[in-house]
Amino acid sequence: MALNLNYAANTYLAITLPADSTYLQAPADLALLHPAAAYVGQVAAMSDVLLIAIPKAQWEASESTRAEIIDAFKAAGNVHIQEPKQRVKREGLDDEL
Repeated sequence: MALNLNYAANTYLAITLPADSTYLQAPADLALLHPAAAYVGQVAAMSDVLLIAIPKAQWEASESTRAEIIDAFKAAGNVHIQEPKQRVKREGLDDEL
């Protein structure tokens, strides 16, 4: 099931957890690492990659705020800031079918 993401309102962080992480058993607890965070869900079928939402107002408040948020989640795993990307339709595929 695809996640319903709102990039206009939130910045999303994908957190890749180590194999021995306690957050694998209680993924929603990951959001407790920072008061602005909200647990969104698992990324696709990857149970070790979790998505966290941070409200844009919090994320864009200052560079030090962003660093504080990232550092809070680095304690749990690798942090990847997600950016919306639109898939490009490859031309000519319909002709081959």
